[in-house]
Amino acid sequence: MKKILTFLILFAFSIFVYSQEAEKKELNVKIDQIDSHDYPNMTAYVSVRDNNGEIVTGLAPGLFMSRIDSEELNGKQNVYPFSMKTEPVDYTILISNNGIMEGEPLDFQKTAVIKFIDYMQKGETLSLYTIGDEAVPVFENLQKEEIDTSLINAIEISEVQPRIYDSILNVVRKLEAKSTRRKVVIIISDGRDQNSRFSKDQLDAVLNEKSIPIYSIGIKVLSSAGLSALNQISELTSGTYVYSSKLQSIPDSIKVIRDIITKCYVITYKVKNVKPDNNFHLLEVAVFERDSEGKGQKTFLAVKLPVPRWLKITLIIIAVVIIVVIVILFILIKIKKRTAMGITKRRCPVCGNRMKDSWDYCPFCRYLPDIKKKKPKKEKK
Repeated sequence: MKKILTFLILFAFSIFVYSQEAEKKELNVKIDQIDSHDYPNMTAYVSVRDNNGEIVTGLAPGLFMSRIDSEELNGKQNVYPFSMKTEPVDYTILISNNGIMEGEPLDFQKTAVIKFIDYMQKGETLSLYTIGDEAVPVFENLQKEEIDTSLINAIEISEVQPRIYDSILNVVRKLEAKSTRRKVVIIISDGRDQNSRFSKDQLDAVLNEKSIPIYSIGIKVLSSAGLSALNQISELTSGTYVYSSKLQSIPDSIKVIRDIITKCYVITYKVKNVKPDNNFHLLEVAVFERDSEGKGQKTFLAVKLPVPRWLKITLIIIAVVIIVVIVILFILIKIKKRTAMGITKRRCPVCGNRMKDSWDYCPFCRYLPDIKKKKPKKEKK
């Protein structure tokens, strides 16, 4: 009887635990970007959204758990909201101005960019390009107060074919040369590509090695055939794809993307269990809340620096100290030798040469009368 009762209690408990787990809501945890250029110091930007796509804020640092290559993190982890320690973001926006965008499609794109400028914070920069044979610059690397919106309003329809794959590669290579840590690309397009020199597969291969998230706003003008490509590009780079069913909603869509970028969580790491080996490793970030949970993954490059920065600084300091010590020792040894020989600061008042204290006369004046005589120093009063 006792065994049956025990079994029933355990069975009821297991059903209760299972029901509690089943009631947990799924969180969409996405690692948008990883900066590992100073590895083993590493920074991850993580966005968290609920089932409705709403951004989840206010999560405590203790709710975040990290694993590298399926192993528990061995090292330090610090989590804080991006808004707590704001850092400059380098934004790049690509808009479509090919023939079929004439009228409202282009006008609402311009409106979206101008509204985006209003959201920008101090220190953030924006570069705006149109999609053509390559990314055609409207302006580059300007802060909010430096941007002339008349340049945006002056964008006209281009007869050039939209080579979106070439344009994306063009801006990604420009961003790669910049030292800014947080770099973001936003594309507003119908996804159509015409005769790019690089194929979609070639573009994917390049983007897969970069750590620059590409966010995209899909708009349907003639057909939706190219929108899936935009979605795939955003997924590949850990960005976000937003579909604007109406042209009027493009400005709202760009605000959604802006919120995702600025309302993320920043996780800084000091990794100890994975050595820098110039190989790709998998970072997994999981969030466990009382009634919801979720996890996201992204690869990063464990950059192996030729010589660590701290070691370079240490070696320079050691070299300077050694040189100073050698110079001081050389002077002390020379003084010691002169003292051992009986040579002090005594000088001949006639020729000015150093003399031993034991000399009654100057040998230079007696035996070398033609030597060029030095001007004796004036005695201090």
